[in-house]
Amino acid sequence: MPVLHGPKHLDEFLGSPDQSLQVQAATLGQALAAYQDAFRVRIAPAVGYDGRYFLYFELDSGDELLIDIHVRRGDDEFCVRQDHDLPLQDDDVVLLMAFRVC
Repeated sequence: MPVLHGPKHLDEFLGSPDQSLQVQAATLGQALAAYQDAFRVRIAPAVGYDGRYFLYFELDSGDELLIDIHVRRGDDEFCVRQDHDLPLQDDDVVLLMAFRVC
């Protein structure tokens, strides 16, 4: 099952599997929906960034971040842009990063 790591704990990526979310999801959109429900956030495409980034809203605090989402698949890593229909594979790691790589 794909695993998602959010922007608030990405620095602890390797040592904190308990702060990640493993989901049954066939697409990025399904995985993001599960993450939003689990962590009380909303993730929406950001306007004006050439389809690259997302806005990450924390529902409890009202904090907002501009994030970049990448997928690690085997030895590769790629930017998903705003493709909610992107098929995920069981061993994918989805990184919701609070910094812009692309």
